[in-house]
Amino acid sequence: MKTAGLVLLSCLDSVHAPNSEGSASLIACLASFTNLQDPWTSPKAYDLAQSLLSKHLQVKKYQNVRTTPGSYDTLIHNLLLNQVKPLFVRSKNPTLTDQARKAISPLPGPNIPSDFESHNKPWKFQSPHIVTIFHWILTQLDASLVEAHWPLIIPPLLTILDDVSIRYKIKGCELLVLLLKVAPASLLERSGLGEIFHNTLMPYLLYLPSLTPEDESIPLLDAAYTALIALMSARYNTVETTVQRTKSADSIFRYGILKGHTHAGTNVRIATLLMKKSTDLVNGMRIYCVKHLKDLLPLVSATLTAPFATAYPPLLEAALQTLQAIIINGWPRVAFHKGEILEGLLICWCRIENEEEPISELISTRKAIRDKSRAVVRLLRDDDHAMEEIQMIRDHDSRFKTLLEI
Repeated sequence: MKTAGLVLLSCLDSVHAPNSEGSASLIACLASFTNLQDPWTSPKAYDLAQSLLSKHLQVKKYQNVRTTPGSYDTLIHNLLLNQVKPLFVRSKNPTLTDQARKAISPLPGPNIPSDFESHNKPWKFQSPHIVTIFHWILTQLDASLVEAHWPLIIPPLLTILDDVSIRYKIKGCELLVLLLKVAPASLLERSGLGEIFHNTLMPYLLYLPSLTPEDESIPLLDAAYTALIALMSARYNTVETTVQRTKSADSIFRYGILKGHTHAGTNVRIATLLMKKSTDLVNGMRIYCVKHLKDLLPLVSATLTAPFATAYPPLLEAALQTLQAIIINGWPRVAFHKGEILEGLLICWCRIENEEEPISELISTRKAIRDKSRAVVRLLRDDDHAMEEIQMIRDHDSRFKTLLEI
């Protein structure tokens, strides 16, 4: 169906509510035009498809009972069973049972030669639009629908996530985040899929330059970290699961952030991304982030004190955001690390002040340094020895008097 077909549908006065597999096929055609990044979707086709889906189908108004003709549940069931499943049936994941549970003793997956990949992956080579349809389906789900259609949702999701193409790995991460927004935590643990998703995503954190091109590495790392943090939040969202949540965050930090900084070298774009994800992790760990301050604060301090730090302001901004997260979540240990924190802030402040020509991008950075420095001072007000040291710094250099207000 091209744009002309969508225009023709939009001219119809009415479209009956979906109550058959044929109607589900029509909705699948419309859903295939809901992603502007697809080469077959023009802005006009996108607008028409969205308008038809919302105006004529109104899927959210149907009764949520699969046995009722025309129900929303029937629509989702027909789409998954008749549109999505047939294209993924040849790509069976050995870690799953037929009920989309974790296999106790998974068999090794088949070693398929690349010449046969197009035969075994029609969803990728013959019908790539099915990924867009699957994405649209996931945006329409709630917790009850996820549980009812779990065996139809998980196999295609894992197949996309496991694909060798980085483009589809990124798409798989995005699809997983959509699912995690509505999937019950109990279902993830009961089925064992939480662990499978975690183990699938972790290796993606090391897709780093120079083995992986930078333009592919950055979006994959961004998507993988986002999915892992969302998975951690979805699996461990109660007080009783705090220990498991902390262990999950620990593995992401050690295996991803620390190794990433080691292997990324001087790549500022990768370093900026890793620093932003460090902020998300610190916020996710909350007070338990203090166990990683001995490793994280040197990274932040080294970024702020680097001789050419002002040459790439986004990295400074990301480091300051991480420092802010540390101050907010790990405030009981700020006094212990005050020297390292203030050293990074003061040296960075001096480098910005010494710039011969003002850099517009550094205006917000300068304000952020002042805010973080004053926040540290406020936390140290009850420490007489620390306040004496801060007063000595103020007396020694007049540039720090407004920065370190007492």
